[in-house]
Amino acid sequence: MLLAPFILTLFVAAQPGTPPPAGAAPMSVPPLVEVPEACAAESDYAAGFDALVRGEDARAVKALEHVLEVCPQHPYAPELARLARTRLEPGARLAQDTLARPASSPVSSKEGTSRGARASLTIVQTLHGVTQGILLCSIAHCVDTRAFVGMSLLGGSAGAAASLLLTRGGLTLGQAAAINSGTVWGFGFGLASIGSFELESDAATRAVMVGALGFTGLGILVAEFAHPTAGQVSMANSGGLWAGVVAALLMATQDSNDTRAFFGIEQGVVGAGLITFALLSRDLDISRGRVLLVDAGGILGGLVGLSAMFLVLGDNHGDAILVGTAVGAVAGLGTTLFLTRDFDAPDDAPAVSVIPAALGRHGGMGLAMLGRF
Repeated sequence: MLLAPFILTLFVAAQPGTPPPAGAAPMSVPPLVEVPEACAAESDYAAGFDALVRGEDARAVKALEHVLEVCPQHPYAPELARLARTRLEPGARLAQDTLARPASSPVSSKEGTSRGARASLTIVQTLHGVTQGILLCSIAHCVDTRAFVGMSLLGGSAGAAASLLLTRGGLTLGQAAAINSGTVWGFGFGLASIGSFELESDAATRAVMVGALGFTGLGILVAEFAHPTAGQVSMANSGGLWAGVVAALLMATQDSNDTRAFFGIEQGVVGAGLITFALLSRDLDISRGRVLLVDAGGILGGLVGLSAMFLVLGDNHGDAILVGTAVGAVAGLGTTLFLTRDFDAPDDAPAVSVIPAALGRHGGMGLAMLGRF
């Protein structure tokens, strides 16, 4: 009994195999290109592959179709040709454009020239010229109303012409903002000089004219050599403005009626605020939108401080209300600055496109989703 399995095995092995059916042809393996030299159009295949990599899909399709004509059984050309045809479809083009779109980036320290910048400069400097013409006519003691009209027209024309002719090479929003801000601050400092130096009559008028012209020239120098962005100019303006507001609120608590000292201190504080925040902005990429939000936070904080002190102390404590308003404004500025720290950060949201596409070897239709994460 122990030898039975071995005998059975030998018996089965000795049986003749089943003969193949009559007339059946042996199956042949599909001819494949085992080496590149086996296909006469291999150079076209290489050219089509390179074109596909470079994104030249039409050229890739042409080269790969020629490969398929010469070598129908090429192992790679059919799939690459199908890929190239799919990429030529409108849906695929849309997806490629979406994925090729650059991701949002934080505010850049470089701005391009803008027609809007030239327009804003022209508007402000036209008004500047009109004002200078009226002030000049006032110093000249013009009696006829037509003289005022003529001088204002001449000044406005000069401002508009200078703005357009001197910026033919282009102007950025930051440069326009620097020049226009210089003009506005010049008028402000000129008016403040009337109080700080106790100027009267023609001297006061000349102070306003010189202040506007001088600060406009300073703005031109900043725009030409510093190339600030609109956000940096807004930050400098905001720093000077809020420094003046807080200083005015605190000085209003004093019983002194010395207006000369008040305006003199205001000029110094505002100037220091402008210079300080202008220097700080050089190392920051900040947008004008974020600066506006911070300004809104300062206004809201000042209102909260004023309301809180008024509700707690009543209207008989004016000095405390002024101090509370100043403290609230500073707190609002700082809080909003912190809360908006990511306002200018790049948008990291993924880009996703769903497109119709030919799927599979036989060109079946379906949907394809492409994305950048």
